[in-house]
Amino acid sequence: MLDLQYIIEFDNVTLSAALRQLNRQTQINFSYNPVIIPKMDKFSVSYDTVTLRFVLEDILSKANLYFKEVNGTVVVLKQPITNRVLKGQVLDAETQTPLPYANVFIDNSTFGVASDREGYFDIKNIPEMAFNLVVSYVGYEPKTMVFNYKQPLDNSRYIVEMEVAELDLEPVEVLANKTRKQRKSDRRLLKRFEEDFLGRDSNAKECRILNPEVLDFFLLDSLGNYEVTASDKLLIENYALGYEVGYMLDEFTFINGTKTYIGNAQFRELEPKSRKQNSKWEEARAKAYYGSVNHFLNSLIQGKVAEEGFSVNIVQFDSVTSEYSTPLNPAKISEIIRLTPADKELEYKLVASSDIEVTYTKGFEDDDYKKLFRSKSKSGNYKYTDQKSRSTISLSNDQSLTSYQVVGMDISDVPLYQKSVILFQEDDPMVSYPGYFSSMRSALYLGWWTWGGFSVKLPLNYRPKEQDQ
Repeated sequence: MLDLQYIIEFDNVTLSAALRQLNRQTQINFSYNPVIIPKMDKFSVSYDTVTLRFVLEDILSKANLYFKEVNGTVVVLKQPITNRVLKGQVLDAETQTPLPYANVFIDNSTFGVASDREGYFDIKNIPEMAFNLVVSYVGYEPKTMVFNYKQPLDNSRYIVEMEVAELDLEPVEVLANKTRKQRKSDRRLLKRFEEDFLGRDSNAKECRILNPEVLDFFLLDSLGNYEVTASDKLLIENYALGYEVGYMLDEFTFINGTKTYIGNAQFRELEPKSRKQNSKWEEARAKAYYGSVNHFLNSLIQGKVAEEGFSVNIVQFDSVTSEYSTPLNPAKISEIIRLTPADKELEYKLVASSDIEVTYTKGFEDDDYKKLFRSKSKSGNYKYTDQKSRSTISLSNDQSLTSYQVVGMDISDVPLYQKSVILFQEDDPMVSYPGYFSSMRSALYLGWWTWGGFSVKLPLNYRPKEQDQ
């Protein structure tokens, strides 16, 4: 019955009224608890000869609801939440005294709490995924605990013992005593860091670092390579995606065009000022997810790489030209990269024949990115060059190659698929669900994935609405 087609028009109705209208028009019974139906603004929409399934999925997704068909009745339900609860207590490792108001959160997620006066904490509704629990407290070394996929959490209260941070006995240069030249250098490096860390795409324009005073900058050489450390949690406000992020920065370096940042992130959703702003954030989050590293690794886990719009090629370094290049006729993906199950559930060993190029064929590179980075390759018109990382990357097969042979053709005027490079830093790195490298030092990225930077970073528990099942 859900696949029967209808012509349906909703004219300035609430969701409850829309369900009553569907009941009258289709003679199908609906069952739901009125409490779960949110008080949404009225909406108007028309459907011309579409299935009832499509109509229901469309109008219910707006309210974070879904449906099931049970014996001829359509049952409307809230998106499921889990019963996984993580309980624990934060203690001083030496004295065993409780540490009140410690910051306890699941890395790269929106799940987190502060411990109470006795150091106790409860984190509820944890998704079915592997995760790292991060605990931080002023004056103590941060601690990370690893939890496997579907690891039983109930009936246990985990004791987190925190070690007092060692005092740094090295001489410290006080900011007020810095010379004018040093302060000017810090301001320049802060501007570079904001661009390199937050990214350069349109999202970055709506991001800002709220407490830059916690950052220290170190120029490493005359080539402009630099390093950044943080004395406290870095606070980032991302109004492009609707998050405030607390980031415990362990390491940031920019060396010879390659940036490395390692740390733990805690996300908090900002309150939208209007329904329009909420819709804008939902669209921006979906755009950031599709084509991302997390999307690619999830598609690899699910065996849907091509279906999700990705293609994979090998990347090899040419020491003569100092360029990374890819063959125009790549091997099958199974010959380039594969996942093999590890000992823990939903954790995999990634076996790759070489570093890889990842192309997302459902998205194009921004014009600003192409103007800054792309040019014709020294080796011919069939490839384009990432000038910053000195890598040559093949064009997609279904684009006309003959058009690039025109003398004077500016490749920045041509739509190009989003292309990135993964340089593996470990042999057979581990990948965990939902779509992340278990070790933050497993890989470096070149190309498109470096463009958005932190401004397109999403919590691991995020999924676009059509995937929230």
